[in-house]
Amino acid sequence: MAVAGIFRSMGHGGFRNKAQFHIEIECAMEDFERYLIEIVEPTVDDFRLKPSSVRVGFLACVAIDHSVDYLAFPRNRVHWDGKEHHRRRAGLRKQFKEENEQFRLASEAANAFKHVKTTSVRGLEAAEVYERPPAMAGRAMAGITMAGDMTGAVVVDGHNLLRVVTEALRFLRSKVR
Repeated sequence: MAVAGIFRSMGHGGFRNKAQFHIEIECAMEDFERYLIEIVEPTVDDFRLKPSSVRVGFLACVAIDHSVDYLAFPRNRVHWDGKEHHRRRAGLRKQFKEENEQFRLASEAANAFKHVKTTSVRGLEAAEVYERPPAMAGRAMAGITMAGDMTGAVVVDGHNLLRVVTEALRFLRSKVR
């Protein structure tokens, strides 16, 4: 998304003019890129190594969901306003959920584990995000394990959570110019 699109979605709040906003967003974008590189990507990589770990899947979802905090946060701390930051964060999160189904699912899973049940229309509960064990002796479970699946998976709403976070990360990378 171009800076102009972010400006429109977040509004002018707290900025004297578009030039100041542009400088702030450029700095926020650098923080956002750093967050993706240092936090989100390694966490998703950890999930790739343990694709049936609900814990690691949850951590990947949390990292993805909180990426919007970095786009909404002003680089210049003088412009910090907690209420305004909350409004910007909420606006970006809503926009990203509307733009990308995988981001929405990752956000929903993160919040289900954090709060036991989400307040969304879907109302996802933490128990509905579960491990699908691999098709291996001693691990396979009738009715859950898929024949031939040697890695297992974490499942949310019938989707492989690793695929969800991988696509959500691809979506987030598309926001970096």
